[in-house]
Amino acid sequence: MYTDIKFNEYADKMLNQLTKGVFMTTKKGDKVNTMTIAWGSISFVWGKPIFIAFVRYTRDTYQMVEHADEFTISIPLNIDLKKELGYCGSKSGRDYDKIKECDLKLRDARVINTPILEDCEMHYECKVIYKQALEPGNILQSVKDRYYNTNNYHVVYYGEIVDSYLIKGEE
Repeated sequence: MYTDIKFNEYADKMLNQLTKGVFMTTKKGDKVNTMTIAWGSISFVWGKPIFIAFVRYTRDTYQMVEHADEFTISIPLNIDLKKELGYCGSKSGRDYDKIKECDLKLRDARVINTPILEDCEMHYECKVIYKQALEPGNILQSVKDRYYNTNNYHVVYYGEIVDSYLIKGEE
């Protein structure tokens, strides 16, 4: 059963889970991939609710979101998916079918073509409205030393949240 929510209604719970990881799912043709992200935020920009996600160029997700210009964010609130988040954050969709390997279940999104992970309770459906490559010259040296010592930078995606909801058990 779907329960519509405002994009920021569960912001504290979403941001708390984001520090542990949430799933970012993309779709290109028939291929669906998910990865764990722990960097991001929700915001309000240009009069729109936004989910901001950081994706490295080297990730399979980068190629997929570049093609589709959309993604979903699936957030486990009360379900322990620590093992699945760890797996999806350490394996590449080029080499593994992470959804199958983790026995995650897909469900069609309500507005966009990219599915959600029905194993999670909270979901954002996002359409990319802006993207920006991080400018290495503008990053504090201590941050570059810690996170970019191999020059593997991120692209920052601003996804307009076009739908946000909770999924509760089927009745």
